[in-house]
Amino acid sequence: MATDTASGSNHESNRDGRTVRGLVGTVVRLLIDLLVATVWVVFLTLLFLEIGWPQWAFYALLIAGIGVYVTVTAAWRRDRTDEAD
Repeated sequence: MATDTASGSNHESNRDGRTVRGLVGTVVRLLIDLLVATVWVVFLTLLFLEIGWPQWAFYALLIAGIGVYVTVTAAWRRDRTDEAD
């Protein structure tokens, strides 16, 4: 019985450790995503203020750039999930 209790608490601490790591990983990922999106918006804004292209082109490039970023990083996330299994 003593062994079951000890291994049970060890299992719970492993689960808690994974939960904390998962939470930290999610927060870091969100901060990186926010940084990349902010840099993209600032870059496009400065570019369009300098060049003077139409507003519709700004929004098209903004959405396309974010879409490409999400597509590329989603593939990275799937790869890491596959490795964990």
